[in-house]
Amino acid sequence: MSGRPAAPDALIEAYVLDVIRRLPRRQRNDVGFELRALLAEGLRDRAGDAGRLPDEAMALEHVRQFGRPDEVAARYHPPGVPVIPPAQTRGFAWATVVGVALQWAGSLPLALSGDLAPAVPESSRLGAWWISYGLGALWWPGFLVTVMMVAAWVRQTWPATVADWKPRAADRDHVSRPLYALGLAASLCGIALWVAIAWSVATFSNPFTRVLAFDSGFLATRAPVLLIYWAAGIALLVVLLVEGRWRDLTRRIDFGLKLAGCALMAWFVFGGRIFIEDPADQSTKGALALIILLILGQLAADLWRLRRRIRPPEAQHS
Repeated sequence: MSGRPAAPDALIEAYVLDVIRRLPRRQRNDVGFELRALLAEGLRDRAGDAGRLPDEAMALEHVRQFGRPDEVAARYHPPGVPVIPPAQTRGFAWATVVGVALQWAGSLPLALSGDLAPAVPESSRLGAWWISYGLGALWWPGFLVTVMMVAAWVRQTWPATVADWKPRAADRDHVSRPLYALGLAASLCGIALWVAIAWSVATFSNPFTRVLAFDSGFLATRAPVLLIYWAAGIALLVVLLVEGRWRDLTRRIDFGLKLAGCALMAWFVFGGRIFIEDPADQSTKGALALIILLILGQLAADLWRLRRRIRPPEAQHS
């Protein structure tokens, strides 16, 4: 508000105008009429309690106690659809931090070693990383915000109703034997494919086999560990197929295997070459990095589901 009003009523009028200009146009007239009447009545009551006529100082104190114009306008402002619902705030924050941290953890060592930009001097590598891959990792929070905005628009356009709710399956430990049998078959086919590639590279010499030729260091160190990891995963699938359901032990084993798989794939990515040829090596490492992100996301979702389970209260010790 600018200038000093000539009377208490003019001061209230200026205050009300400062409030309603922050509201949508369709609300301004109704809110202004209601707020002006409310403030005028409150000022009359204050003057009556003081035993004197209202003046500018009393009116100014009255509106100041009523609240800042932007705070008062917020009381009348229609609530909008939140981009990030309160129940999802913590998950959004974790997804943002973890996504950026993973991109930094993957790009910073490569930048400092000179693999990302060999032409950059060693003294300038950190700065070059920051203005490229460092700040570039912030695309992930922006992407998440965009997804949440689209989800908010969908919620507003097609709101869910109580009739849409359906109970989830009560038995979360049940195993779909056909689906897990398909997973077992896919795992065996994956192992057979890797073995076939290694055999064809060692047996034949043509452009196809040269592109898929494994690095000797990979075959000597990391490949045997991969076979051991696959064997452990297949053993777990067999146990689940036989028992037909999850147990606490098998869930812990599955969680440990997924963490071990992330560590193993990180070793593949940062521990040297996988294939001799650059195109096959770089594309494979990129795919492995994406798989690591997906597995970590699945682990976070599994932990969240376990956290939401209703557990009996702990016994009180006297």
